[in-house]
Amino acid sequence: MNDPSALSIWWQHGPVIVKDTKMKLVINALVYQAVWFLAILWGNTGALFGCILILILLATSEQKIADIRMIGFLIFLGLLVDGTLQQVGFFSFSNPGLPIPFWLLVIWVGLAMTIHHSLSWLKHNLPLAAIFGGLGGPAAYWAGTRLGAASFNWSLSVSLCILAVIWALLFPIIVFYGRKVHPVKMYDETPLIKT
Repeated sequence: MNDPSALSIWWQHGPVIVKDTKMKLVINALVYQAVWFLAILWGNTGALFGCILILILLATSEQKIADIRMIGFLIFLGLLVDGTLQQVGFFSFSNPGLPIPFWLLVIWVGLAMTIHHSLSWLKHNLPLAAIFGGLGGPAAYWAGTRLGAASFNWSLSVSLCILAVIWALLFPIIVFYGRKVHPVKMYDETPLIKT
């Protein structure tokens, strides 16, 4: 039977490894977004599916050791930052966990898988990483609250300002650490955004 379906091709030839660097960056960003939505919309159950996607990214990564170090670092930061915010009553989760919910930890791990890949262009410019973090961090938390995964216990404006400061300081640290464990090269020769 000559079935040209994707499953048939995969079964006959094994998994398709993408060689095009820009396509890898796009796939990495899309997988992270999928992990985020799975975890936000379906909590711990969705996070389990997100773990499968993360494992696929890790299995196909060309810098597994650097990615694993990044995962360890972001698990530590996630437990510290979001654990502290939860303990001081900054936000509440619809599906709680201590020190943070499993689904939220999976989002941190998914973020770790972007630092050497789709977000590697930020390694060139730490001030840009601060801006990116200061805008993207609060936007992600706000979207999560809008989708029902969490709620802010403080006013929206105060919550977003606090998150902007935290992430404007935190994201350059993350990127700097990423630069140390995997120096700028490979994907960074043709960044998606020229700085």
